Amino acid sequence: MHTIPPPPFPPPAALPAPYGLREQHAGDDAFASALYASTRDDLRRMPGPAALAEQLIAMQWRAQVHGYRQAYPLASYLVLERDGTPIGRLVLDRDGDALRLVDIAILPDEQGRGAGSAVLRGLQALAGAQRLALTLAVNRANTGARRLYRRLGFRPDAEDALQ
Repeated sequence: MHTIPPPPFPPPAALPAPYGLREQHAGDDAFASALYASTRDDLRRMPGPAALAEQLIAMQWRAQVHGYRQAYPLASYLVLERDGTPIGRLVLDRDGDALRLVDIAILPDEQGRGAGSAVLRGLQALAGAQRLALTLAVNRANTGARRLYRRLGFRPDAEDALQ
């Protein structure tokens, strides 16, 4: 039996200016890697040489890319832009009756300026229009993201040591 993969998710149509979403392509690899590195200050704070931390970050990036491709083979990878400049990335997957936000990352200098709220509201509208639940997971230590998700109406349905 053959299945036809669903088409890529359309970017949320209702993102307010100056934000936009587009499909990620090979030319975005350096940005995506640098964005990931910007989220890993935890590894930079570890004792030891800075070069070792950077190698660890690069290794973790490759592991994340591989892991997402394995776990979510039909996922859409989108670049978040502000006025045409990349500022973030999203990984979206559809699983039955749910739209899953697998990952979202926004450059540290852009956090707290409305991009995350704009994206999440757009995804809520997209999921609502398609009659899908919108799900995500967040690290327990990511208090800023948890506050944002609560403010936008997300509620935990399970927690573990990492969530």
